[in-house]
Amino acid sequence: MSTNGTHNGNGHDPDRNDDDNDNVIRIPSLAERDKMRREAEEQARKEYRAANPSEPMINLRPITKYLLLALLVPHLIIEFLLSPPQQYWVIEHFGVIPSAYTVEFTGWQAIISPLTYMFLHASWLHIGMNAAMLVAFGAGLERWMGGIRMFAFFYISSIAAIIFHFIIAPTSPYVVIGASGGISGLFAAVMIMLQSQGRMPLGKYGIWPFAAFWVLISFVFGLTGAPDGSNVAWAAHVGGFLFGLLFIKPFLKRF
Repeated sequence: MSTNGTHNGNGHDPDRNDDDNDNVIRIPSLAERDKMRREAEEQARKEYRAANPSEPMINLRPITKYLLLALLVPHLIIEFLLSPPQQYWVIEHFGVIPSAYTVEFTGWQAIISPLTYMFLHASWLHIGMNAAMLVAFGAGLERWMGGIRMFAFFYISSIAAIIFHFIIAPTSPYVVIGASGGISGLFAAVMIMLQSQGRMPLGKYGIWPFAAFWVLISFVFGLTGAPDGSNVAWAAHVGGFLFGLLFIKPFLKRF
Protein backbone atom coordinates (compact mmCIF):
# COMPACT_ATOMS: atom_id res chain seq x y z
CA MET A 1 0.00 0.00 0.00
CA SER A 2 1.40 3.35 -0.97
CA THR A 3 1.63 6.18 1.55
CA ASN A 4 0.79 8.84 -1.03
CA GLY A 5 -0.26 9.11 -4.58
CA THR A 6 3.20 9.76 -5.99
CA HIS A 7 4.51 6.22 -5.49
CA ASN A 8 3.44 3.03 -7.18
CA GLY A 9 2.76 -0.19 -5.40
CA ASN A 10 6.32 -1.62 -5.55
CA GLY A 11 7.98 1.32 -3.77
CA HIS A 12 9.75 2.90 -6.79
CA ASP A 13 9.44 6.51 -7.80
CA PRO A 14 8.26 6.53 -11.41
CA ASP A 15 9.81 9.98 -12.01
CA ARG A 16 13.36 8.89 -10.97
CA ASN A 17 15.84 7.00 -13.15
CA ASP A 18 17.78 4.08 -11.65
CA ASP A 19 21.05 5.79 -12.63
CA ASP A 20 20.19 8.57 -10.19
CA ASN A 21 19.95 6.18 -7.33
CA ASP A 22 23.02 6.46 -5.08
CA ASN A 23 22.75 2.81 -4.18
CA VAL A 24 23.28 1.68 -7.77
CA ILE A 25 26.95 1.14 -8.87
CA ARG A 26 27.49 1.20 -12.61
CA ILE A 27 30.13 -1.24 -13.85
CA PRO A 28 32.19 0.04 -16.85
CA SER A 29 31.94 -1.97 -20.02
CA LEU A 30 34.91 -3.95 -21.37
CA ALA A 31 35.63 -1.26 -23.96
CA GLU A 32 35.59 1.45 -21.30
CA ARG A 33 37.90 -0.53 -19.03
CA ASP A 34 40.34 -1.14 -21.88
CA LYS A 35 40.39 2.58 -22.65
CA MET A 36 41.02 3.42 -18.98
CA ARG A 37 43.89 0.92 -18.88
CA ARG A 38 45.54 2.42 -21.97
CA GLU A 39 45.22 5.92 -20.56
CA ALA A 40 46.76 4.82 -17.25
CA GLU A 41 49.70 3.14 -19.05
CA GLU A 42 50.31 6.22 -21.19
CA GLN A 43 50.29 8.44 -18.11
CA ALA A 44 52.75 6.12 -16.38
CA ARG A 45 55.06 6.27 -19.42
CA LYS A 46 54.93 10.07 -19.45
CA GLU A 47 55.79 10.24 -15.75
CA TYR A 48 58.69 7.82 -16.23
CA ARG A 49 60.11 9.80 -19.18
CA ALA A 50 59.84 13.01 -17.17
CA ALA A 51 61.70 11.48 -14.24
CA ASN A 52 64.27 9.66 -16.42
CA PRO A 53 65.27 11.80 -19.42
CA SER A 54 66.88 9.83 -22.20
CA GLU A 55 70.69 9.89 -22.50
CA PRO A 56 72.96 8.95 -25.39
CA MET A 57 74.29 5.39 -25.45
CA ILE A 58 77.82 6.66 -24.72
CA ASN A 59 77.53 9.55 -22.31
CA LEU A 60 81.07 10.95 -22.15
CA ARG A 61 81.75 13.68 -19.66
CA PRO A 62 83.62 16.86 -20.75
CA ILE A 63 87.20 16.12 -19.67
CA THR A 64 86.93 12.56 -20.96
CA LYS A 65 85.91 13.97 -24.34
CA TYR A 66 88.80 16.45 -24.38
CA LEU A 67 91.29 13.78 -23.40
CA LEU A 68 89.95 11.48 -26.09
CA LEU A 69 90.38 14.27 -28.66
CA ALA A 70 93.90 14.92 -27.37
CA LEU A 71 94.74 11.32 -28.20
CA LEU A 72 92.93 11.12 -31.54
CA VAL A 73 93.75 14.46 -33.17
CA PRO A 74 97.58 14.11 -33.20
CA HIS A 75 97.28 10.62 -34.65
CA LEU A 76 94.92 11.81 -37.38
CA ILE A 77 97.25 14.70 -38.26
CA ILE A 78 100.29 12.43 -38.40
CA GLU A 79 98.53 9.77 -40.45
CA PHE A 80 96.81 11.98 -43.02
CA LEU A 81 98.77 15.24 -43.21
CA LEU A 82 102.42 14.25 -42.79
CA SER A 83 104.72 12.35 -45.09
CA PRO A 84 106.56 9.27 -43.77
CA PRO A 85 109.80 11.24 -43.11
CA GLN A 86 107.81 13.88 -41.25
CA GLN A 87 106.02 11.21 -39.25
CA TYR A 88 109.35 9.68 -38.24
CA TRP A 89 110.72 13.09 -37.23
CA VAL A 90 107.71 13.82 -34.97
CA ILE A 91 107.87 10.43 -33.28
CA GLU A 92 111.65 10.60 -32.82
CA HIS A 93 111.57 14.09 -31.30
CA PHE A 94 108.40 13.91 -29.22
CA GLY A 95 108.64 10.28 -28.13
CA VAL A 96 110.90 9.14 -25.29
CA ILE A 97 114.20 7.40 -26.12
CA PRO A 98 115.90 6.21 -22.88
CA SER A 99 119.38 6.30 -24.42
CA ALA A 100 118.94 10.04 -24.98
CA TYR A 101 119.63 10.43 -21.25
CA THR A 102 122.36 7.81 -20.72
CA VAL A 103 124.24 7.41 -24.01
CA GLU A 104 123.94 10.69 -25.88
CA PHE A 105 121.92 13.59 -24.50
CA THR A 106 119.71 15.00 -27.23
CA GLY A 107 118.92 18.40 -25.76
CA TRP A 108 115.42 19.80 -25.96
CA GLN A 109 114.01 16.52 -27.26
CA ALA A 110 115.06 14.73 -24.10
CA ILE A 111 113.52 17.48 -21.96
CA ILE A 112 110.17 17.77 -23.68
CA SER A 113 109.47 14.18 -24.75
CA PRO A 114 108.31 12.87 -21.32
CA LEU A 115 105.58 15.53 -21.50
CA THR A 116 104.46 14.71 -25.05
CA TYR A 117 105.06 11.01 -25.73
CA MET A 118 101.64 9.95 -24.35
CA PHE A 119 99.80 11.80 -27.15
CA LEU A 120 101.48 9.86 -29.97
CA HIS A 121 100.60 6.34 -31.11
CA ALA A 122 102.24 3.79 -33.36
CA SER A 123 99.18 2.38 -35.15
CA TRP A 124 95.40 2.42 -35.39
CA LEU A 125 95.28 -0.64 -33.14
CA HIS A 126 97.39 1.16 -30.56
CA ILE A 127 95.24 4.30 -30.49
CA GLY A 128 92.05 2.22 -30.76
CA MET A 129 92.79 0.14 -27.67
CA ASN A 130 93.69 3.16 -25.55
CA ALA A 131 90.68 5.14 -26.77
CA ALA A 132 88.35 2.19 -26.09
CA MET A 133 89.62 1.84 -22.53
CA LEU A 134 89.23 5.57 -21.92
CA VAL A 135 85.65 5.50 -23.23
CA ALA A 136 84.86 2.39 -21.18
CA PHE A 137 85.54 3.87 -17.77
CA GLY A 138 86.26 7.57 -18.28
CA ALA A 139 82.76 8.85 -17.45
CA GLY A 140 82.47 6.93 -14.19
CA LEU A 141 85.98 7.86 -13.11
CA GLU A 142 85.48 11.53 -13.98
CA ARG A 143 82.24 11.59 -11.99
CA TRP A 144 84.00 9.99 -9.00
CA MET A 145 87.16 12.11 -8.83
CA GLY A 146 86.35 15.17 -10.94
CA GLY A 147 87.47 15.99 -14.46
CA ILE A 148 90.53 18.13 -13.74
CA ARG A 149 91.84 15.70 -11.16
CA MET A 150 91.28 12.79 -13.54
CA PHE A 151 93.28 14.50 -16.28
CA ALA A 152 96.04 15.46 -13.83
CA PHE A 153 96.23 11.89 -12.57
CA PHE A 154 96.41 10.55 -16.13
CA TYR A 155 99.27 12.93 -16.92
CA ILE A 156 101.22 12.15 -13.74
CA SER A 157 100.67 8.42 -14.26
CA SER A 158 102.08 8.78 -17.79
CA ILE A 159 105.22 10.44 -16.45
CA ALA A 160 105.55 7.80 -13.71
CA ALA A 161 105.16 5.11 -16.37
CA ILE A 162 108.02 6.39 -18.50
CA ILE A 163 110.25 6.81 -15.44
CA PHE A 164 109.62 3.16 -14.55
CA HIS A 165 110.40 2.15 -18.13
CA PHE A 166 113.64 4.14 -17.98
CA ILE A 167 114.64 2.38 -14.75
CA ILE A 168 114.10 -1.03 -16.38
CA ALA A 169 115.79 -0.15 -19.71
CA PRO A 170 117.98 2.96 -19.26
CA THR A 171 120.05 2.46 -22.40
CA SER A 172 117.30 1.36 -24.79
CA PRO A 173 117.57 3.04 -28.22
CA TYR A 174 113.91 2.41 -29.01
CA VAL A 175 111.37 5.21 -28.89
CA VAL A 176 108.41 4.90 -26.53
CA ILE A 177 105.07 6.50 -27.41
CA GLY A 178 101.44 6.06 -26.41
CA ALA A 179 98.99 6.74 -23.61
CA SER A 180 99.02 3.17 -22.29
CA GLY A 181 100.94 4.08 -19.13
CA GLY A 182 98.49 6.85 -18.21
CA ILE A 183 95.51 4.68 -19.12
CA SER A 184 96.93 1.93 -16.90
CA GLY A 185 97.07 4.45 -14.05
CA LEU A 186 93.43 5.32 -14.64
CA PHE A 187 92.54 1.63 -14.72
CA ALA A 188 94.11 1.22 -11.30
CA ALA A 189 92.05 4.20 -10.10
CA VAL A 190 88.93 2.46 -11.42
CA MET A 191 89.74 -0.60 -9.32
CA ILE A 192 90.10 1.56 -6.21
CA MET A 193 86.85 3.35 -7.07
CA LEU A 194 84.95 0.06 -7.40
CA GLN A 195 86.48 -1.18 -4.16
CA SER A 196 85.39 1.97 -2.30
CA GLN A 197 81.86 1.56 -3.67
CA GLY A 198 81.63 -2.08 -2.63
CA ARG A 199 81.41 -3.24 -6.26
CA MET A 200 84.73 -5.08 -6.40
CA PRO A 201 84.62 -8.68 -5.15
CA LEU A 202 87.24 -8.95 -2.46
CA GLY A 203 88.79 -12.04 -0.98
CA LYS A 204 91.52 -12.60 1.55
CA TYR A 205 94.06 -10.54 -0.43
CA GLY A 206 91.78 -7.73 -1.59
CA ILE A 207 92.44 -6.37 -5.06
CA TRP A 208 96.05 -7.55 -5.23
CA PRO A 209 95.28 -10.74 -7.22
CA PHE A 210 93.70 -8.53 -9.90
CA ALA A 211 96.77 -6.30 -9.80
CA ALA A 212 99.10 -9.28 -10.15
CA PHE A 213 97.08 -10.55 -13.12
CA TRP A 214 97.33 -7.14 -14.85
CA VAL A 215 101.11 -7.06 -14.32
CA LEU A 216 101.41 -10.61 -15.70
CA ILE A 217 99.36 -9.78 -18.79
CA SER A 218 101.46 -6.66 -19.43
CA PHE A 219 104.67 -8.70 -19.11
CA VAL A 220 103.38 -11.37 -21.50
CA PHE A 221 102.51 -8.73 -24.11
CA GLY A 222 105.99 -7.31 -23.64
CA LEU A 223 107.45 -10.68 -24.61
CA THR A 224 105.08 -11.53 -27.46
CA GLY A 225 104.37 -8.06 -28.84
CA ALA A 226 101.07 -6.51 -29.83
CA PRO A 227 98.66 -8.28 -32.22
CA ASP A 228 99.80 -5.97 -35.04
CA GLY A 229 103.43 -7.02 -34.51
CA SER A 230 104.67 -3.84 -32.79
CA ASN A 231 106.71 -3.93 -29.59
CA VAL A 232 104.98 -3.30 -26.26
CA ALA A 233 106.67 -1.21 -23.58
CA TRP A 234 105.44 -3.47 -20.81
CA ALA A 235 107.41 -1.65 -18.12
CA ALA A 236 105.52 1.58 -18.87
CA HIS A 237 102.21 -0.27 -18.54
CA VAL A 238 103.25 -1.77 -15.23
CA GLY A 239 104.74 1.48 -13.96
CA GLY A 240 101.60 3.50 -14.69
CA PHE A 241 99.39 0.84 -13.15
CA LEU A 242 101.42 0.48 -9.95
CA PHE A 243 101.61 4.24 -9.57
CA GLY A 244 97.84 4.50 -9.91
CA LEU A 245 97.25 1.69 -7.46
CA LEU A 246 99.57 3.08 -4.79
CA PHE A 247 99.02 6.82 -5.14
CA ILE A 248 95.39 7.41 -6.12
CA LYS A 249 94.22 7.71 -2.50
CA PRO A 250 97.03 10.09 -1.41
CA PHE A 251 96.45 12.07 -4.60
CA LEU A 252 92.73 12.49 -3.87
CA LYS A 253 93.42 13.49 -0.27
CA ARG A 254 96.07 16.01 -1.33
CA PHE A 255 94.17 17.54 -4.22
